[in-house]
Amino acid sequence: MRVPYLFLVPALVIIFLALIGPVFQSFLLSLSEFSLVNPSQTPVGFQNYISLLSDSVFWRAIQVTLLLVFGSVFLEFIVGIFLALLITSSGQRARTWFSSIFVIPIAIAPIVTGVLWSPNSFFDDLNTLLYYGLSLGTYIDTSKPFTYYSIIVLSDAWIWAPLFMLVTVAVIRSIPKEQIEAAEVMGASSFTKFQKITFPAIIASPAIVVTLLLRTADAFRMFEVPYSWNFWLGQDSQLGAPVDTVSVLMWKMFSSTLYDFPIAQITAMAILLLAVTLTTCALVLRRSSSLLD
Repeated sequence: MRVPYLFLVPALVIIFLALIGPVFQSFLLSLSEFSLVNPSQTPVGFQNYISLLSDSVFWRAIQVTLLLVFGSVFLEFIVGIFLALLITSSGQRARTWFSSIFVIPIAIAPIVTGVLWSPNSFFDDLNTLLYYGLSLGTYIDTSKPFTYYSIIVLSDAWIWAPLFMLVTVAVIRSIPKEQIEAAEVMGASSFTKFQKITFPAIIASPAIVVTLLLRTADAFRMFEVPYSWNFWLGQDSQLGAPVDTVSVLMWKMFSSTLYDFPIAQITAMAILLLAVTLTTCALVLRRSSSLLD
């Protein structure tokens, strides 16, 4: 009976060496005062974690990350529903064209998206049109916090809204046709059918909940788009910049030659981010089990 389990040993060894081992080593490193200046791993307990939790720059990065994560995921969800309704209500030929066009952003690298949505690439031309071309005497000030936070959220939603669109299309097509036909016989309008049948089915779908949790976990590592905006705002070397997410802050601390940060402290930040991601993934696994029932 135990022989089949022996075939799992090579896979478990590879998983440990490739995943669990480095994470465990990183955790031990975060409990030391290791740095390039001081390569000796002198144990300091949880001092690095205590220092992080009392660091205003770290908490600001947390706030920026939460703002961008929940703003972008919420917008992706709303836009995904709208695109799914557009596809399912279109004819066969239009549905094929819409499906092909809307999924294109998923294939574009996030750093490219950050450049495409940057002031130099798009908003300079738009401001020229608004200010001079249309003679409106107004322009979009991309240096304002509301503006660049909104653009970052929009650019991230532009990438991932197609994912919610695809899942939502599958949910809509799984709705029993009898419910739609009964509503039509009763004379229900399109909005009423969406309000009473389609939207409740979308919200109650385990597939939608799992997708929301997965995107939330993935969005916590948001790096490329905020990183590109550091350059547009001229704050690429400043710690605690208004667009510094946790991932961007870790990169700045690790790569900057202007500051001497202990690598162990950066590792502690990565471990905290990993803990958030694993917690979200645990919720995903717990929720996804209902898909198999």
